[in-house]
Parts: sequence; C-alpha cells; structure tokens
Amino acid sequence: MKALKFLSVCLIAFILCLHAHSAQAQDQPTAKNWGLQDCIDYAIKQNITIQQSDLQIQVDENNYLQSKASRYPDLNGFANQQFNSGRSIDPFSNQFVTKTINSNNFSLNTSITLFNGFRIDNTIKRNQINVNLSRLSAEQARYDVSLNIALAYLNILLNQELLSVTRQNVLSTQTQLDRTQKLFDAGAVAENDLIDLKATLANNELAVVNAENSIMISSLNLQQLMNLEVSPDFEIVPVEIDALEVNDFNETSQQIYQTAEGFLPSIRQAELAVERDEYNIEIAKAGRYPTLTASGSIFTGFSSATSDFDPTKTFFPQLGDNLRQQLSLGLSIPIFNRWQTKTQINNSLINKTSTELTARNTRIQLRQTIEQAYVDAKSALNTYRAREQQVRALSLTYDNTKIRYEAGAANVVDFNLAKITLDNAKSDLVRAKYDYLFRQKVLDFYQNKPLSFD
Repeated sequence: MKALKFLSVCLIAFILCLHAHSAQAQDQPTAKNWGLQDCIDYAIKQNITIQQSDLQIQVDENNYLQSKASRYPDLNGFANQQFNSGRSIDPFSNQFVTKTINSNNFSLNTSITLFNGFRIDNTIKRNQINVNLSRLSAEQARYDVSLNIALAYLNILLNQELLSVTRQNVLSTQTQLDRTQKLFDAGAVAENDLIDLKATLANNELAVVNAENSIMISSLNLQQLMNLEVSPDFEIVPVEIDALEVNDFNETSQQIYQTAEGFLPSIRQAELAVERDEYNIEIAKAGRYPTLTASGSIFTGFSSATSDFDPTKTFFPQLGDNLRQQLSLGLSIPIFNRWQTKTQINNSLINKTSTELTARNTRIQLRQTIEQAYVDAKSALNTYRAREQQVRALSLTYDNTKIRYEAGAANVVDFNLAKITLDNAKSDLVRAKYDYLFRQKVLDFYQNKPLSFD
C-alpha cells in the first residue's frame, strides 16, 4: 500500500515536470526553427546593455519620485536617556540638586522648504527628463540589437545560398566527369581531360567545405549576438530570398534622413539632453536666492529629581506638564560663498553649449551615415544588375562551349575555363544580391520599416 502511494506521488511529480518543461518549450523556439523575430526577441531579452538600461530607468524613476517628495515636510522623532550624578541642575525645575538624576527627553520635529529659488521645482523637471533619457537609451539599444540581428541572420542566408550554389557546381562537374570517364574508357578522350575535370571537381568540393565553414561562423556570430549558448543544432527558418523584389529606390537620402530624424530615439535623446541642461542652469541660479524654511517641534520630558520634590509628578504627569511646542521661520540669504554659485552657473552654461554641439553632431553623423548607406545601396543595386547580365552572358558561353566540347570541337581546357568562370560569376551574383539586401535593410531600418524578409 505504501509502495502504491509512493508510486502515485512519483507519477504526479513526473507529470508536473513534463508540464513545466512543455510550458518552457512554448516560451522559446526550439533549436531548429529560429525565425528572424524569434532571434530579435530573444536577443533583446538577453542583451546585457538593454538590461543595464532598464535598471538605469528604475534608478532615475526613484530619483524623480524622491525629488517630488522634497516638496513635503519631513518628520523626525527624538528620544534620549540621561544619567547625571553629583551636583547638577534639574533640567525641568532648574533647581540645584546633589544626587543621581534620571531624565528623558522626547520630541517630534518637522520642517518644510517654502522657497529656495525654485530649486525643487526645477530639480523635479530635470529628473523627469532623466527618466525619459534613460527610456530613450534603452529604446535605441533595442533598435541597434534588432538591426544587428537582422544583418547576422541575413549573413547566414547568404552563406546557405552560396553552399547551395557550390553543391550544384559539384553535381554538374561530377556529371561531366562521369561522362568523360566513359569516353576515356572507350578511348575517345585523352587522360589529361579526365585529370583536369578531377581537379575541377576537387576545387568545387573545397568550395563546398569553405561554404559550410562560413555557415558555421555566421551561425556562431548570430548565436553570440543573441547571448545564446552556442549549439551545433542551431538552425534558422529558411527564407525564399529569390521571391524578394529588387527595385529602384523611391526615396532620396534626404527623405530617409527626415524620416529617421523623426523616430530614432538617439535624436530625441540629444534634444532632451539640451533641455535637461537648461534646468541644470536654473538649479545653479537658485543659489543666488534666499531660502525660506518653516519648522515646528513638540517637546516633553521627565526627570527623577522632580519626582523626588513632588511624589505626584510621576512619569506620565511630567510628560503632560513639560509639553511645549515651537514654530519658527528661517531665512538664509546668500551674501558671499567664494563664487561657488557663479562657478556652478558658468559650468552649467558651458555644459549646455557642449550638449548642443553633441546634438548637432548627432544629426550630422546620422545624415552622413544615411547618405553613405544610400550611395552604398544604389551601388549594390547597380552591381547586382551587372552581375545578372554577366551570368546570363556567361551561361550562354558555357552552354555553347559544353556543346562544342561534347561534340569534340573544343578541348577540356576551354570547357573548364568556361565552367569555372560561370561558377565564379554565379557566386558573385549571390554575394551581390545579398550585399544589396544588406544595404536595403539598413535603409529600411532608417525608415522605420519592419526588419523582415516577407
């Protein structure tokens, strides 16, 4: 019976473990079906810089809440216990006594700043801007991670297509080698023709190995960008790149820049930094103004000497008799503080000028980056179209040479040269296509378009 209960408990635990494992598996894609969005989402979740940015947001939010609380009065309690021996004065009766006195003091104190040159208000506004700056920093980090992941993902697709091309080259060369082998066995071709084709096949097979290595390296790069534990089983979702359209650019670089300027967090960040420094100037100027504070306190206490003079004055009656209140206003007027305020104001003005230059430089760098990306994209498009024409022309040359070779009108050297030239042109076409897609995705990023291959 006990054994049955034990098995029942084990079964329940096993089912719960399976359920937990299933739920975890649903939270992230399996190792063999990583789509682009899966990679981006995982990378954003695991990125250390983004996590640190999120923590900084929490710090700035705490500082913002604390600065808002500075508007309210504080409240502090005070209590002490004293023992005096010998000749001393009773703190409540003011009589000289020669004995050991046990006394207690209790008080509640509060204070509030009524005016300090608007320092509190400007600090609240400055700290609120700091919160927004931290949020923009985290958002920009997410944009950057998304773009880097998309480009790394695209690099894997490039290497996979290059592998497909090289494998097709191997099959094509192997087919021709098999045919030549039969001709050689029949004495129809020289042995040199067979040796040359075997050398070509070896080069094609080496290209396959190089392409496979490139896939491993690009896969490693993507997994590391994702902060994912590297696995040889990692695979991405295949994408039909051939289905993508290759079109001219409808937007100018200036139009793309205007779009990027309107949504990129880094631009808004630069603008807010200037606004933050304006409040820093006002905070520094507050040092020129007087500070007005109000304070109040409630005080009471007990002395054993008073109880000795009047036995009815025990602890609690004394607390009532000794109760007193105090209200006060304090005014602090700055007259001379060794130019500290002036120095703080001047430094704040300098910092604002520097921040304005940084904001201007941010825009200049963004504009120049987009201009360069735009020229690179148009150049990549022109190269791709030229490569397409080259492949078409070389395909005709290869087909013609193959027919002549099979008819005995061309030697194997001419055939191999035509084939190698065409194989290289096909690989160059694949690289040109993906180079164009790389450039296009960068421009899509600056136009706030989805980073997808659909």
